[in-house]
Amino acid sequence: MRRIGRVCGIVGSLALYGIATAAIAADKVVVGVIGSLSDAPFYLAIDNGYFAEAGIAPQFEEIPSLAKQVAPLSSGDLDVASGAMAAGLYNAVNRGIPMKIVADKGRNAPGYGFNTIMVRKDLYDSGTITSLKDLKGQTIATIGTGSADVSVLNEAMKSVGLGYDDLRQTELALPNHLVALENKALPLTLTPEPFATMMVDRQVAVKLAMVDQFYPDQQQTVLIYGDRFIGERRDVARRFMTAFLRGLRAYMAGLKDGRIAGPNADEVIASLVRHSRVKDAGLLRRIVPVAMDPDGQVNAAGIERDWAFLKQKGFIQAAVTPAELIDMSFAAAAARALGPFKAP
Repeated sequence: MRRIGRVCGIVGSLALYGIATAAIAADKVVVGVIGSLSDAPFYLAIDNGYFAEAGIAPQFEEIPSLAKQVAPLSSGDLDVASGAMAAGLYNAVNRGIPMKIVADKGRNAPGYGFNTIMVRKDLYDSGTITSLKDLKGQTIATIGTGSADVSVLNEAMKSVGLGYDDLRQTELALPNHLVALENKALPLTLTPEPFATMMVDRQVAVKLAMVDQFYPDQQQTVLIYGDRFIGERRDVARRFMTAFLRGLRAYMAGLKDGRIAGPNADEVIASLVRHSRVKDAGLLRRIVPVAMDPDGQVNAAGIERDWAFLKQKGFIQAAVTPAELIDMSFAAAAARALGPFKAP
């Protein structure tokens, strides 16, 4: 009995030694996240052991916007950043803060309009605002006046023969969108999931138009590498991308027909409930999820379109262009190594 115990103790010690060695050998990568559902690939890469297999020890720092991640990315306090595209990104690069857009992290793909123009239910029911044409002269809240949402609203208005200047935009933090509509402080918001579905559930607002209906494949969020990460830790950057892309594909395997309803849905829902702020699995099954390209490729033409409009409206002073900022080589190499994505 004592001998068995001693053997078990040795085996246990060796196992612990192996875990400790793996932890020491793993390369720490500090990642900025905004705490949205588009962080799902990170969660799945953790839960399925993809980061561990790649020898990566990710450390996630929640920073509410991509713009606020720029400074720590430039100083090397962050290796990787993620979030919604905005003018501040281009202006930062123009100030000598080098970085690269390296992968897709969320788009409004056809059937997956994750971002939606929401109208107050009383205004919709009364017939005051029932279509995009009725937005003329109205005020709409977005998460930021210098974000790509400016271009999204322009595309919405163009789709009905109007222009961006035919409506008024105001900036409002995302958690306040529901409150503003509930209190009738605003008529409209441009709001992502799960808040859009929560508004419908509360009978506060109606989904007037999902972004994919008038601007399919609009690039909402991206993954960004800092210059130091690329230049000084290139092998780690490659391994990180492979793990991320595996997580992204595990996520995409959970999507079907505009919902988290694919073969991998239970795994995706469980991972989101475990790691994200949304703990209601039923809500997650009702939302329209964000989609991503299985090979991690961004919609470069859409990014170019958003950049051009933001520059036209004076939000971007930078000379740098999207073509100079986008580097798809890491995602392309990871996709080649993993092979073609086979949709379930």
